Amino acid sequence: MGNVSVQLSEKQREIVEQPLNGSIQILASAGSGKTRVLTERIRFILGKVKKDGVIALTFTNKAAAEMKERLTSGTYDENRIWVGTIHSVAQRILEQYGHTIGLPSNVQIFERDKDRMEVFLEALRADGVDIDDYLNVDDPKEKKSRERNLQNYMDGFSTIKREMLSEEEASERFSENPDVWRIYNDYQNALLNSRGIDYDDILRYAHRILLTQTWVGDLYRAKYSHICVDEAQDLNRLQYEFVRALAGSEDSNIMMVGDPDQMIYGFNGSSSLYLCESFVADYTPKTFLLTENYRSSRAVIRAANRLRPGTQKETEFALEGSVQLAHFPSEEEEANWVLFHIQRLTELKEHPEIEGYISVDNMVVIARNRFVFSKLETALKEQGTEYTVKVGEREKLPESLFGQVLDCAIRVKLNPNDWVIGKKLCQLLGIPTPPVWGGSELLSQFQKGYCSNSNGSMVNLIGDLLSAVENMALENPNILHFEKQFAEKLGKLATAGPDEESKLEYGRSLIELQEFSDRWTRFRKLGLGNSLSSFRNAIALGKLNLDVSETGLTLSTVHAMKGLEKDIVFLIGFCDGTFPDYRADTIAKLNEERNAAFVAVPRARRWLFISYPLSRMMPWGSSRPQQPSRFIQEMDLS
Repeated sequence: MGNVSVQLSEKQREIVEQPLNGSIQILASAGSGKTRVLTERIRFILGKVKKDGVIALTFTNKAAAEMKERLTSGTYDENRIWVGTIHSVAQRILEQYGHTIGLPSNVQIFERDKDRMEVFLEALRADGVDIDDYLNVDDPKEKKSRERNLQNYMDGFSTIKREMLSEEEASERFSENPDVWRIYNDYQNALLNSRGIDYDDILRYAHRILLTQTWVGDLYRAKYSHICVDEAQDLNRLQYEFVRALAGSEDSNIMMVGDPDQMIYGFNGSSSLYLCESFVADYTPKTFLLTENYRSSRAVIRAANRLRPGTQKETEFALEGSVQLAHFPSEEEEANWVLFHIQRLTELKEHPEIEGYISVDNMVVIARNRFVFSKLETALKEQGTEYTVKVGEREKLPESLFGQVLDCAIRVKLNPNDWVIGKKLCQLLGIPTPPVWGGSELLSQFQKGYCSNSNGSMVNLIGDLLSAVENMALENPNILHFEKQFAEKLGKLATAGPDEESKLEYGRSLIELQEFSDRWTRFRKLGLGNSLSSFRNAIALGKLNLDVSETGLTLSTVHAMKGLEKDIVFLIGFCDGTFPDYRADTIAKLNEERNAAFVAVPRARRWLFISYPLSRMMPWGSSRPQQPSRFIQEMDLS
């Protein structure tokens, strides 16, 4: 028990087999095997002690799922390991102990920005407030852009929470708006009056529970004596303080793994200083460096090293690989060049430096922002080539009327005070909003109002759906029976639809019903609870996103590709103003853009193709000359 059998380097093994008492800091560059070290360290801990458990904190649900999969083959009790994102661990604490700090039961997460805005605006309207005057929108032209102005407030509120700003600090940070703290408190009151919280509140309230209800932290520490944090360079202040509160003291056993040169979430308040300075000051950890890149070819490592000198070491077995640079008169010609190369490479089929057959499955096209893919997506569609765009982990919104009503009805059932979602549901049903929100009869009222307006197959279906959700149990709902009941109805309607459009709508409804049922099955399999409220919050946090079959060519932004790699990478749109982003107007912001480039380059295991257009069509319709990214010169590729 506790012996490491997986093949590790001497340095990796030294880290894994460190004494169990004390904190560890691992500064690990791209391709250095940090995930393997992290998982093997957890195995080592669980093998050395019989009862103590480990909490492993990740930044994405995908990373958490992959780590769980790596750890399932152990001989230890799997209940001793809790792997999850920082937000999912905080959410579990909230669900169990939120009442201890006065939060309402079944508190709902407003994870969508538009819902957060609408909660706030509805509260202001209810109080008879002139919204434009309240939000300091003085310019008549700006009134047309109220949502943009309101989004700035939402971003500011997130900054206050993530950086844990006091009233004085917030007033100093947002000195151009002396009312920001008052408006922030009004926003928080509006959320709580709707029995809701936003995404940042999950950590904020969980942190408050751990600080004020110390016995809660004691319960977790009695079961889990070790905490491991992956991608720790991306911690913001609130996340770091949450980990500290969970750990409980400076004598805790915390391992943080990260690479300061890959910190690319500064817009979320992230800073590598929490890994490199705060953690060191608070816990005096033993520090280890992992710099050997076991993944990428020599050419790719050389390019990465020019961006961040001395961060990557070649292994003696590394293949040579290649890095190529190309530029084109326009984005269209750049896109055609990418397609030509993809076709040429797939026709090649085999190469000594590529393991297995060459196909689009081991290729990816990376860009700094989604808009860079515009011309390439057009070319792919014209050519009839299948492709997938990698997106984030937030919840995919339903498209069919059935799916949208199901989503809104469950949220109204769980929280009758949620006038934002209730209003959406009324709009979907084409019925007036009630004068008063709350009570357990809302869905019944909506169903009667909807069915009295008209009749027909769709009306009957939606009426039955509202009744079924109203009668759904809050604890242990029979989702499988619900799915079977409506799958049969939708199947018949899809077959007998009067026209092609109706058949497509019923078909979409059937797919979204199946996805809903599959998420419930996944929710139960992951042991995340058995209540409808916990299920809804798990969906909101992206914990139940179903594995999408990524067929065809993959297009991905740098941020979505982090932690992943392919044999062949095309890095397109590599122009100044795009990469680095034109908003990188300070040394710190430019440094983060360089980090993003450093993340992008070693996504390539073998071959990297970098390209840029000499002109770009701007959104307003005129063409603008482009300059190559300054990072090209830094990599000595020009």
